[in-house]
Amino acid sequence: VCVDHSIMSAKVLERALYLANVFCIKTYIVHVQPTKPPYATTQPFAMEDTYHQYLHELSRDLLGAVKKRAELAGTEFEVILLEGDPAEKILDFIRDYEIDLVVVGSKEKVGSAKNLGSVSARIATEAKCSVLIER
Repeated sequence: VCVDHSIMSAKVLERALYLANVFCIKTYIVHVQPTKPPYATTQPFAMEDTYHQYLHELSRDLLGAVKKRAELAGTEFEVILLEGDPAEKILDFIRDYEIDLVVVGSKEKVGSAKNLGSVSARIATEAKCSVLIER
């Protein structure tokens, strides 16, 4: 399951934990901390250390809350923090760990694939495994 700081992430996590309990499977809870600001899309851009540290603290807080929720669910899980381009790192993780199912979120709006975020859309189109898109 892929989590970030969005409200939809809580819903995505709940779906993944439900599936993990029903099918008695291990869940990898993955968060990717970006290494470049969201506005730096076309050119190499060095992130300031203070901003990077701030993002790291936010990521640790998020994963701490996620870990507590997963512990309450009573399922086998592992929390993973990666750094880099979120879609790229998640696709690498899927391949390296031979993941069977990925749970990602859509934007809060309901509708067509246009309402997928860029990371979810890329995972849905490029992953070699099944992808569940939580709405």
